[in-house]
Amino acid sequence: MDKKVEELLEKRSQNIKEEWKDIIGDEIESCESPIEKLFLIEFKYRIKAEPYEEYYWIMPQYKINNYRVDFLVYYHYFSKWIFEENEYPKQNKDKCLIVETDSHLWHGSTPEQFTKEKERERELQKEGWHIMRFSGREIYRNVEKCVDETIEYFSNIQNKMPEKYR
Repeated sequence: MDKKVEELLEKRSQNIKEEWKDIIGDEIESCESPIEKLFLIEFKYRIKAEPYEEYYWIMPQYKINNYRVDFLVYYHYFSKWIFEENEYPKQNKDKCLIVETDSHLWHGSTPEQFTKEKERERELQKEGWHIMRFSGREIYRNVEKCVDETIEYFSNIQNKMPEKYR
């Protein structure tokens, strides 16, 4: 390849990398733990490679009622929407997934914390939310697999949709 072409390609690649880091920087800062940050970075990276990245929304520290969940992932392949006042996902729980990243230090260090976490999970499920949990160990060892499972969840939803919506 011509040296000038290589130089421009390298320069543009660096710009893209820095731009991408700037774009997700604020979202990363809203994460409360290193395992949340790892999950968010990998998820954002992976959907960038997906053909329909604009159909995935991942919202760190999303507030549902009196709770704050680590992530709310919303897949809106079948209905474009404008994100307004956090209400649309709450009306379309069938296209949402709560992703919780659990470290032993926070979620299981005392029996009271463990009990409270389980009560919270049951209440969210009663309201119709779907929840996927990953341990800190899973994320540290293979964050790619955790993100794969999350994206696969939405692939399964898409496959269950009526043919006219696919």
